[in-house]
Amino acid sequence: MDRVAIITGSGSGIGRTTALTFAMAGYAVVVNDVVELSGKQVLSEIKEEGGRGLSVPADVSDIRQVKGMFEEVMEQYGRVDVLVNNAGVPGPFSLIVDMAEETWHKTLSVHLTGTFYCLREAARLMISQRFGRIINMASIAGILGTVGSAEYAAAKAAVINLTRTAAKELGPYNITVNAIAPGMVGTPTNIKLKEKGSPFIETAEKGTPTNRMTRPEEVAGMAFFLSSETARNINGQVIRMDGGAAVDISMDQFMRAFLFKKSPFIKSVGGE
Repeated sequence: MDRVAIITGSGSGIGRTTALTFAMAGYAVVVNDVVELSGKQVLSEIKEEGGRGLSVPADVSDIRQVKGMFEEVMEQYGRVDVLVNNAGVPGPFSLIVDMAEETWHKTLSVHLTGTFYCLREAARLMISQRFGRIINMASIAGILGTVGSAEYAAAKAAVINLTRTAAKELGPYNITVNAIAPGMVGTPTNIKLKEKGSPFIETAEKGTPTNRMTRPEEVAGMAFFLSSETARNINGQVIRMDGGAAVDISMDQFMRAFLFKKSPFIKSVGGE
């Protein structure tokens, strides 16, 4: 049986890599992006590699467009097996006291409401099929909070709780719902910032025990794993992919640097 995966926000970044990962594994991939040209470019990449799929431009925060997307997918393929809720929007950094109402509403409308709309439409179809895999893109910001992006952290925290609730409701129908919570991801934009010597990226990497950003293909690989038969009894989980950043604190960073310099063993292997 041919499997069908919808990847929202897959015109670039993590979404693009995830779409390519599923396509190369034989899925018919629905490339969704609010920017039509970006979606078509990714679909072209998929076809160049011998894959197949469909490009459906839609704003996930608009229920009419979401319903239209699912209707088009059903007309084309007759089923939806996997939904990866990845669509998001960047927001300006600001303290809560300085945040514009528009920033709050726009971020929640895409990250949270858009995730809900797509999850609900997918769930209705998957219940009929008695099968489905839903992966929501969260963030460690949704677990820890994050200075300068309260609206993003709030949205991702809500996505985490939506994931857990949906997992409880849909599990009896052979539908699993999980979330991935990345830390800093090495998207093309962040790689360019790193190459320019961005202190923002440098600080993020220094605060990560593995000393690097998570790669888009690693996040895509986790989404694919959660859709596999091996993961069929993993449900309601939030999987952090952050190199340990969420458990690293400033005192850990200080002690690591301090003790690594003093350690005879570390010096002996040239690991200072």
